[in-house]
Amino acid sequence: MARGYSGAKMNTRKIWAVRAGNAGQADTIFIEKCQLAISSSDVDDDVSALPPSRRAFREIVARMTGAANPESVPIRAGQLYRFVHEMRIGDHVIYPRKCDRTLHWGIVSGPYVYDGDSNAEFAHRRSISWQRSLSRDLFTQGALYELGSALTLFEIQSFADEFRARFLDCTPEASGEAGGADESSDIVLRDIHETTNDFIAKKLRTELKGFPLEPFVAELFRAMGYRAHTTRAVRDDGIDVIAHRDELGIEPPIIKIQVKTNEANIGAEIVKAFYAMVHERDVGIFITTGGFTAPAREFARTKGNLKLVTGVELIDLIQRFYDNLALKYRQQIPLRRVLVPDTELAMA
Repeated sequence: MARGYSGAKMNTRKIWAVRAGNAGQADTIFIEKCQLAISSSDVDDDVSALPPSRRAFREIVARMTGAANPESVPIRAGQLYRFVHEMRIGDHVIYPRKCDRTLHWGIVSGPYVYDGDSNAEFAHRRSISWQRSLSRDLFTQGALYELGSALTLFEIQSFADEFRARFLDCTPEASGEAGGADESSDIVLRDIHETTNDFIAKKLRTELKGFPLEPFVAELFRAMGYRAHTTRAVRDDGIDVIAHRDELGIEPPIIKIQVKTNEANIGAEIVKAFYAMVHERDVGIFITTGGFTAPAREFARTKGNLKLVTGVELIDLIQRFYDNLALKYRQQIPLRRVLVPDTELAMA
């Protein structure tokens, strides 16, 4: 199914989404003064005289923030640059207002100005002519999800046609009054799932790369109900983690685990070398953050006491047993449970 609203494009004006601060601090400026306002905590000065280049904005943000968090400099500078130079008079703006769950639709009516006198916290301004507001309930879940970006300023793209249709056309179908199934809910759930998987995968590749993954895997097996410990202190020739059900670790099967953090596929020879250390009454589990070659998978299929776990399967296990992990490890991969639409139950 194609993403977005299926109606015809109505115009080529960009649609921007703008937030009034993390907690709506600039709501009065937005609604009562009819001005868009961007925080000036990064750059508390007029930037209209800067060269119209992203590099110039990155340099001033880095200088004024002291580059305390260099990774965030391009994002912060990019948003201010877009507010000053890419946003045009005549562009459409959506303001998701938290206090009453409405979406305000307006047209940019003025150029960038710096107002450091009336509210120094939100000194970067542009005039806005508000046209109308609608309840969030009138929009599909996919459109609302696109508005959920953590950025202060961003361009609406995937569901731009839906927003145009609903704000510019008052017919029942366009305003959502006709009802019907919201197929974009499936898109939202897939996006949330994929975003979470990407986040966990990044943590595995960075903060848990190499040796740190071994105690994490031991903790994951403890979360699954096993008694597990790493073997680095007594290094057992390629066996990184030992897991078992009984308290003493003498009742079979003893689970021997090898852990590899790599993006390339693990070949059959490496898997065979690991399996040579797995006794007949043991179970061998080879875990990688990547994958396995076809010969490696074929070899494992011939061994009843050998299990290969790919990075995708590892991420799934982390999500399934996340609540049972010790706090230390949950802090390494911080996740939060959220309620999402149950589309299967809704369609029943």
